[in-house]
Amino acid sequence: MSVFRKSVLFVVLVGLWITQSVQAQVNTPIEKLVIQILPEFDRPDVLVIYRLSLAASVSLPAQISLRIPRAAGAPYNVAWEDVDGLLYNLTYTTEVRGDWLQITFTTPSANLQVEYYDPRLEREGTLRKFTYEWNGDFNVEDLVVSVQQPANAEKMQAYPGFDAGQRLSDGFVYFTNPVGKVEAGTTFKVNFRYEKADDSLSVGMLPVQPAQPLDETTPGRTSASALLPVFLLVIGGVLLVVLVSWFLIRRDRETSPSTRRYRHKRSTPASVPEERGSVVYCHQCGRRAEAGDLFCRTCGVRLRRD
Repeated sequence: MSVFRKSVLFVVLVGLWITQSVQAQVNTPIEKLVIQILPEFDRPDVLVIYRLSLAASVSLPAQISLRIPRAAGAPYNVAWEDVDGLLYNLTYTTEVRGDWLQITFTTPSANLQVEYYDPRLEREGTLRKFTYEWNGDFNVEDLVVSVQQPANAEKMQAYPGFDAGQRLSDGFVYFTNPVGKVEAGTTFKVNFRYEKADDSLSVGMLPVQPAQPLDETTPGRTSASALLPVFLLVIGGVLLVVLVSWFLIRRDRETSPSTRRYRHKRSTPASVPEERGSVVYCHQCGRRAEAGDLFCRTCGVRLRRD
């Protein structure tokens, strides 16, 4: 076989392979696709999130192949959504195709989420610029593209086809383009620019949210009616302690020497002392003599009674 025929055969085979690849994607229509673009969210790059729902006509499990920019290196996450609303990781393979990285995986669910970081955010002083490209691999019935304004960013513009921006419940401003139906093979670009004087990330500005809605059935929560008996018991205990403390303090005050009251007995009049003249003292040692003594009981000298 000549070199020319080999070349022609190679071109034909490549063409057939490309045609089959595109046909496989067309046969996997997407009912709903939301593309979220979040610059400087939790990295200095641009986070791109695909949230997609396969059409009801797609048989599950289904093999899906989609492309992301080669500059991303690898997807950050490829996951399927279960009926409980939680995401579970999928195994995947990658293959480089020109400027694109093709990701192939098999999903048991019609609801999927694919995330990647694009490092191609342009910086010119305080000016930031970025261009996102949709590669047109699928038929999409309803496509919505949303761009989040980063924290501390100013003068943001997203074009073409985006609204003027709306602040949502998470506190961030989002620019939205409800593209609608997109046929396979249709490509388009999303451009945005803004000014930002620092390198802060938006994730630090997110409000704290519960992992699930809080209601009376949430584990760990107790209704006010169930806590009422405990509340009354605590209040009763506090009142009992106060009353006991008051009683002990009052008792101590009543029994202390400074506050004790006495009943004084009327004192009896002292006995009338003997007349000084009838008292005899020893002229020698000075001891007092008893009545009828003639001699001092201490020194023995005769007492004088004159």
